[in-house]
Amino acid sequence: MYGVLVIRRLPAHHASSAEGNAKILMSTGPTFTAGPLWRVRFVVAAEAAARALEALEEQALSVSAFEHDGDGGDPAPRWTVELLLEAEPAAEGLEDRMAEACGVGAGSLADLEVTPVAEADWVAMTARQHPPVLAGRFIVHGSHARDSLPPSLLPIEIDAGLAFGSGEHATTQGCLLALGSLAGGRRPRQVLDMGTGSAVLAIGAARLWPTARILAIDNDPIAVRVAAENVRVNRVDARVRCLVGDGYGGPEVRRRAPYDVILANILADPLIEMAGDLARLLRRGGDAILSGLLDRQADAVIAAHRRRGMRLLRRRDIGPWTTLMLRR
Repeated sequence: MYGVLVIRRLPAHHASSAEGNAKILMSTGPTFTAGPLWRVRFVVAAEAAARALEALEEQALSVSAFEHDGDGGDPAPRWTVELLLEAEPAAEGLEDRMAEACGVGAGSLADLEVTPVAEADWVAMTARQHPPVLAGRFIVHGSHARDSLPPSLLPIEIDAGLAFGSGEHATTQGCLLALGSLAGGRRPRQVLDMGTGSAVLAIGAARLWPTARILAIDNDPIAVRVAAENVRVNRVDARVRCLVGDGYGGPEVRRRAPYDVILANILADPLIEMAGDLARLLRRGGDAILSGLLDRQADAVIAAHRRRGMRLLRRRDIGPWTTLMLRR
């Protein structure tokens, strides 16, 4: 019933999505296709599950959490945390290690189990199991769903692959919802997608504004290759350029400025550090959509941008993750 999306490690990029009636929180892991894996699973309180996602993502191929006994509404009192590992974990002290990661005592874990996982192509399995994701005006789908899409929505085709951003993450959903809300009366000429990942937001911007030119930047060459392929598949490669770059300092990023819209679904700390660069390259009256941050980090991100002359337009929380809309 519960799917686990395994893509590649992107530290601190978590996501929240609905599958059936269950809330799912997820931290992606590195790409793998086949091989013996091990699953560690246990049940903890909801707040401990969120801490586990942050603490354990560097130790596993993937970490996910879903409601153990909830209905998809208010947060359930208990959540199941699941890790996928490349090797069998040492049994001695395992409960203590997991409890420490959750910030609780060892006696607070329930139903701890370690089981082998059959060899499988997890990316292909995910593609088969993943239905299209609705996000406001957009529908994000895999190639397997290409011929069964409602004509009233803007399609973004992203198959499970090597880069962050396939639609089911709360950060991606929040950005797409915010992006769609900018459509009325806006005709941006230049859009920047900083930390593009799979290029899902860049493609969304190209779908929304057929005359806009979009620059998609990522510091990971693999992500940029994936982004370029996704842009080609979505037939927006004439207007979306994907480049390897580190922040706002690249020559092409500076040459195209100022931007009417800047999208940055990255992490809270880089968002804070780069607030000044974003404000300098954003046109006066331009909009920024920021995500990749937890709700408890939102105030610090907002404050950093306010100091640079930006004001908050809207904040959207999906589970523990936040998307911000700001204007210069």
